[in-house]
Amino acid sequence: MTAWDERKRQINLRKHGFDFEDAYIVYDNPDKFTVSTPRSGEDRRMDTAFIEMLDSVLAFVYVERGNDISAISFRRASRRERRLYARVKQEKLD
Repeated sequence: MTAWDERKRQINLRKHGFDFEDAYIVYDNPDKFTVSTPRSGEDRRMDTAFIEMLDSVLAFVYVERGNDISAISFRRASRRERRLYARVKQEKLD
């Protein structure tokens, strides 16, 4: 189950234009790439995936708490994150 703070969801919508309710398109993507991104004592994870319908690589940052996923950020991947995603995908093809 994905959970979030409603205030944080509204901030994410205004800042990035993406709703936490739709983060499953990255989280459930079979072609995603996941990295650990620890911050503030939390074991955060970031999934990146190419979303064909948007023709874009998106990033979903979250913390796993038991069976729950706590959403932190959902946005377009940065240039650096897109390059890393492309490199990992290319390595899988080689």
